[in-house]
Amino acid sequence: MIKRLNYNSKIKDVIYKYIDSINKTELSVTNDIIKIINDVRINKDKALKKYEQKFDGVVINDFKVKPGVIKKAYSLIDKKVLPAMKVAIKNIEAYHKLQKNNLKDFIYKNYGYTIQQKYIPLNTVGIYIPGGQVPLFSTVFMASIPAKVAGVKSIILVSPPRYKGEINPYILVAADMIGIKEIYKIGGAQAIAALAYGTETIPRVDKIVGPGNIYSTMAKKYLFGTVGIDCINGPSEITIIADETANLDYIFYDLLAQAEHSNGHSLLITLSEKLASEIEKRLKNNFRNNDIDIMIIYVKNIKDGIDIINYKAPEHLLIVTRNPNKILKEIKNAPAIFIGNDTPVAFGDYIAGSNHILPTNGTGRFFSALSVLDFLKHTHIVKCTKNAIKKLGNFIELMADKEGLYNHSKSVKVRR
Repeated sequence: MIKRLNYNSKIKDVIYKYIDSINKTELSVTNDIIKIINDVRINKDKALKKYEQKFDGVVINDFKVKPGVIKKAYSLIDKKVLPAMKVAIKNIEAYHKLQKNNLKDFIYKNYGYTIQQKYIPLNTVGIYIPGGQVPLFSTVFMASIPAKVAGVKSIILVSPPRYKGEINPYILVAADMIGIKEIYKIGGAQAIAALAYGTETIPRVDKIVGPGNIYSTMAKKYLFGTVGIDCINGPSEITIIADETANLDYIFYDLLAQAEHSNGHSLLITLSEKLASEIEKRLKNNFRNNDIDIMIIYVKNIKDGIDIINYKAPEHLLIVTRNPNKILKEIKNAPAIFIGNDTPVAFGDYIAGSNHILPTNGTGRFFSALSVLDFLKHTHIVKCTKNAIKKLGNFIELMADKEGLYNHSKSVKVRR
């Protein structure tokens, strides 16, 4: 779909209907997903073998990837990409170490009692890496490096065996480069269920992170509570807000970049009538209407553009305007923001060090980019003294009595 609209009171309805259509698609597969999940929960490896043969067309007797297969993977990739992968690892690790270093345990003191806040890493994490149309080996770095920096002891990677009955060699090399030892050939909703419940061969994990297709994503959503998840990762998307200072070629390819993902979609909000017309013309000259999903909205003022952005909560937001800071300070719902003509979203996707595992489909209103925080719990440790009980105990008793929790009250009174 290539569509151009002028801003009006119904624009939000258009955006809502698009997001709602994705939600309805998700709901339509939920019953199938529940059947797969329950089958894996009950029948474990037997169910996994059945679904791998059904969905990936391979017969698997041993889900775990052997060291020899990982070693061989290096001979199957273009070795020219290895230096790029090393730079990406270095930058992603440095950025996420900075996140970790800024999370400090602390102690609050008052009236003779203390509350200590302490960060504790998760014990076991499952990383889901899609293996469909393209080998998203960069996502291996994005999902696992923050976990390692956080101090997670066990990282388990799963990915569909779509490369001659094996996991794509680029994914295997990426995992090996950062020291992941447990890798399993399994994908889809069945992989998520295996990580959530555990099977004879695949261990149960505390949390599952990583993007996937509609089946794995909805399985994560359904199993949230049985296992932790990072966020809802749907089709990739970008919103660009641009004025007459934007470079036409740059904007054109930024729109195409996210639209080339499976079911990806792009939105250009522009204050420039000329830019809107030129982009529309170029798109229609190069693509059929049903080849890509790109929408252009012409607005007469920045306020309307900001209103759309905060309503849509786009996965990626690119601001290319004369005064980007004016817009930036008004943005409330965008998990990843890129500034200026010289900042392609792909820079953040691959090499900058920021994380490209992001909430989509409007969930940026309450989810954030994957970070070290996703792999840490925090606990608080309260230690009281007789003096603190003496000073504050009567207030506790009054409140507990009014709530009808009399033994709460007595548990304090007996200490006074």
